[in-house]
Amino acid sequence: MSRKFVELEFYETYYHANIVSNVIEDPYSYIRLIHEWYEDCEEDVFLPAFPKQSRLHGLAAHIIANLIHEKFSDPESYSLANNGGDNVWIDRALKHHNLPCDGFADFVEGQVDSLDQVTEDHLFDYHQELGLAGHTEMLVERLSSEVFHILFSNRKLLALFNEFMARGLGQFFDKIPESELGRNLSRPGRLKRVRIPAWVKRAVFFRDRGKCSLCQKDLSGILSTQPDSQYDHIIPLAAGGLNDVTNIQLLCQTCNGKKSKRRVAVSNVYEAWY
Repeated sequence: MSRKFVELEFYETYYHANIVSNVIEDPYSYIRLIHEWYEDCEEDVFLPAFPKQSRLHGLAAHIIANLIHEKFSDPESYSLANNGGDNVWIDRALKHHNLPCDGFADFVEGQVDSLDQVTEDHLFDYHQELGLAGHTEMLVERLSSEVFHILFSNRKLLALFNEFMARGLGQFFDKIPESELGRNLSRPGRLKRVRIPAWVKRAVFFRDRGKCSLCQKDLSGILSTQPDSQYDHIIPLAAGGLNDVTNIQLLCQTCNGKKSKRRVAVSNVYEAWY
């Protein structure tokens, strides 16, 4: 099967990635923001096994959508009179990603005589219009995918993220009656072990360069499909870990056998580009 390629425009991507990283490193300072992400949809966020739109995609999208909303709530951050209104941030972002965008100046044409008459209400209406047209959603999807592309290589950050998610799984599902476990839970607060999909194995194998992420043993010469035991849950299922691509790392059989069921073992050692 040929590998999938993605176009990365990198429009303020590192800025957004830094904010998402800050939230993951200090989640309790942003607990209200995170709570809004999974509020009333805890089953969809915590229980599914290996969704391609990972939990990190979901959190990044939620954070970026909130940042865009904040930009619209702060009209002083725009220089509306320049370039016919193209200095509205979301117009620049949409155009950079080749997404549909008529521009704020066209939106207010006929509503005001000049751009210096624009008010916060005009910005709010424009925000609503872009949302209803689906343009904001498309932009958030592009930006969150680029943030994921950057942060997925940071195993330490993924461990912190999955530790927090494990606590969330326990918070919401620890007291669920045995009779209501369903097909995802093996017992209250613990997910069932499932077969790791081939696409997850490929993603983790290429991210970790075909090397054990703990001892750096070269595993790329293995010709047969590698057993599931070498694809390790960073936060073990026994400790509340999720079945998510962000919670998997590549280990050799020796390191996987030594790892404690409850010890978070990740490495910050990576192969140099050259």
